[in-house]
Amino acid sequence: MNSLPPLIPVAASTMAYQFEYLFWYITIVTTVAGLGVYAALLYFCVACRRGNTTGSTPRILGSTRLELAWTIIPTIIFFTFFGWGAVVYTKAVHPPQDAMEVFVIGKQWMWKAQYPNGQRVIIGGNPRNMTEAERNSIGKLVLPVNRPVRITLVSEDVIHDFGVPAFRMKMDVLPGRYTTAWYHPTKTGDFHIFCDQYCGTWHSLMVGKIAVVGEQEFDEWLGGNGVQQGTENPVDGSIAHKGRELFLKLQCIKCHSADAKAAAPVLEGLFNTRVPLKGGGGEFADAEYIKQSILKPRLKVVQGWEPIMPSYEGQVTPEDLDALVAYIRSIKRGTTPNTTERMNPPVGAPTVRSEKQP
Repeated sequence: MNSLPPLIPVAASTMAYQFEYLFWYITIVTTVAGLGVYAALLYFCVACRRGNTTGSTPRILGSTRLELAWTIIPTIIFFTFFGWGAVVYTKAVHPPQDAMEVFVIGKQWMWKAQYPNGQRVIIGGNPRNMTEAERNSIGKLVLPVNRPVRITLVSEDVIHDFGVPAFRMKMDVLPGRYTTAWYHPTKTGDFHIFCDQYCGTWHSLMVGKIAVVGEQEFDEWLGGNGVQQGTENPVDGSIAHKGRELFLKLQCIKCHSADAKAAAPVLEGLFNTRVPLKGGGGEFADAEYIKQSILKPRLKVVQGWEPIMPSYEGQVTPEDLDALVAYIRSIKRGTTPNTTERMNPPVGAPTVRSEKQP
């Protein structure tokens, strides 16, 4: 016989404890205040019932002290809700700079996750509606314990919601818009993933598990560090490598050449730096900014450059955008490809034509 689920879900991340403390503080304060109101109502219903007093009702002019008390005290209490909530919210929306990034795409009715080195996992869904490659990738979202992880989310079709009760986090997953959540797991084990937004017929199948494992086990599972040894180039099969292929295929290198004749900004070391914009102000070059610059390049033009870049809206998929961001994030000083460079053959492919080949 299966045991009943716990009344309070396990808390398995640093943010889960932050939310938990705030939740119980608000719950206890509002419960005590509500019980106080009900107790006062009950008392006055009995004390002031009809027939309990004689004569006319006395004239009551009110009390300034009482008016001030029941205005100021609740205001102070409500401001503690707001202040504490603002602190928790600020932490929830600002992941650490060293957080590993995992890309998650919602699709009726599965989650498709991809790690920086190209490792893919399909979570949930109906195997009968999957391709063979997707069926072979069904598994769990594996995360390391005691290490921050940033999840970048987007939907291919309708609105979904990526919810992890053990982490006390849920995030809407929208088509055409990138949202982020981050976790710092504190306990190993398997934890539920739910789609918390009804998304169609097989919504109930869009569930899965997060497996939090030790750091060494995670590194062994992930396999490799995403960079080919002895080079600055991303390894074949990694998401950054795919982005490099797209960068050359889409002819981005013609303008972002990082030389004296470049017609567009240098991308080396760009990620997470502040970019000055034409007309004043600036933006941090995070994933959202880079994707927006690819889809709507004339919306935020970099200071000192002309708005000559064409829009790639409708030409690249959400997965392509994730790959391009991963590649731009990996570009270090002096590693921009040559304008005439072609993609190298995959690792293991023959580099010398065989004598038997025509």
